[in-house]
Amino acid sequence: MYEDDIDDLFDDPKPQPARAASYAVVPEGPAEVEIVAAAIGDVPWKTSEANPSGTCLKLRLSAGRGMAFIFADLPRDKKPAFRALAAALGLEPGADGKVSIGPPKGLIGRRVRIEVGHYLARSGDTKACVRRWIPADAVSPKAAKPPKPASDTATRSRNAVPQFVEGDDIPF
Repeated sequence: MYEDDIDDLFDDPKPQPARAASYAVVPEGPAEVEIVAAAIGDVPWKTSEANPSGTCLKLRLSAGRGMAFIFADLPRDKKPAFRALAAALGLEPGADGKVSIGPPKGLIGRRVRIEVGHYLARSGDTKACVRRWIPADAVSPKAAKPPKPASDTATRSRNAVPQFVEGDDIPF
């Protein structure tokens, strides 16, 4: 082995390109998300006659670590979308009937419930989107069930430990 061959052993390998992080798509159905970014900006594909520049409230929603962001762009001319967002935030209309969600920066950190839907992006990837905003005062199906009576002996297991109250004769 020659000196020149030894130098070849210590050549730095070519750096590997950084791997793109892969995040799971939020599953379809109801989910609680956090607003992690909010801004007002123009979105070219949201243009209309009433909104020629496509000005939108642009929200980035997070369902947790390891999950892909959900992007929601609410065009300024779509008032029902803003009312639905306000209801999901639990905001009440004022005396004039209008609801104010405040400046976009004030939305960051707020949690809302949404119904997640999926769509196929141009790249062929499945992406999550907001199908609808769930109002904050919506009753969950579990909360709608009446509680079971605790003292009902008909539903108590026959193997349950007998419950004694004051005045009962306790057998020893």
